[in-house]
Amino acid sequence: KTIFPPEGRHWSILEEKFLALVAEGKVFFGKNGESQPGLIRYLSEVEGLVPWTWWPHEEVGHTDESKKEIQQLFGKSAAFDTPKPERLIKRVLEIATNPGDLVLDSFAGSGTTGAVAHKMGRRWIMVELGDHARTLVAPRLQGVIDNEDRGGVTEATAWKGGGGYRYFRLAPSLLEYDKWGREVVSKAYNSAMLAEALCKLEGFTYAPSETEYWNHGHSTEHDYLYVTTQTLTHEQLRDLSEQVGEGRTLLVMCAAYRGDARSLPNLTVKKIPDHVRDRCEWGRDDYSLEISALPMAAEPKPDDVDLFGAPAK
Repeated sequence: KTIFPPEGRHWSILEEKFLALVAEGKVFFGKNGESQPGLIRYLSEVEGLVPWTWWPHEEVGHTDESKKEIQQLFGKSAAFDTPKPERLIKRVLEIATNPGDLVLDSFAGSGTTGAVAHKMGRRWIMVELGDHARTLVAPRLQGVIDNEDRGGVTEATAWKGGGGYRYFRLAPSLLEYDKWGREVVSKAYNSAMLAEALCKLEGFTYAPSETEYWNHGHSTEHDYLYVTTQTLTHEQLRDLSEQVGEGRTLLVMCAAYRGDARSLPNLTVKKIPDHVRDRCEWGRDDYSLEISALPMAAEPKPDDVDLFGAPAK
């Protein structure tokens, strides 16, 4: 019997390889031996399986289980409204990640995602605006690290403790409006906070010198940054240039300046409000990720589908 590819399709492998697959018993011609050939793939030859879309609570837990996990950690007074069972998050991470991958949870809640990711050997970032970031999430992760959390998926992952994390707090806005509607540096920032914030913004290491008042940070051994809310005159800029000297550069960030700084080759002068505004995004209601230009998935290899390839061109 002669079998041809379906209309619009073509053979995806050479005859020699096809005959070799037949000889290896990896081609199936149907129950009667006369159907369209299909490639046989064994579980040992594939990287994974398509996950089932039905997850019974016997496998991934339920809301009551997750609430008991939280109560076991923090007591009934710290019960969270919508916790997820650790077994559910474990299933998700098993499907979507590998050990060492980075997991982002932008709405940390009670910290379940980070706790499970940590136990499974994944790195994690959690973001939470509520005060329970301090009262629930941080203590929960510390318990995982100290191996004091014996519930959830601890036993299933053979977790024994270890690791660590960093806790960051979002700083107040650097700029605010004065009564005339002008952008000015926020009153929440003192001089040291302002210098540190601008070092971060400009990619400098904040390391104020004890001997050079103008040295608030550095990016290299020869490049420095100076932050001031004053208006600098040309004479002050020239004095700064002389103190910096040859072989070094200084980025000066000030409220305003007078004169032509271009005559001072070792100085770069920028105005604080204007430069900060240009470097940041302001007044937006939507910071959604633009996904319209994401790359398309790669075409599957012929052996990954069947013995017929895409339509011939």
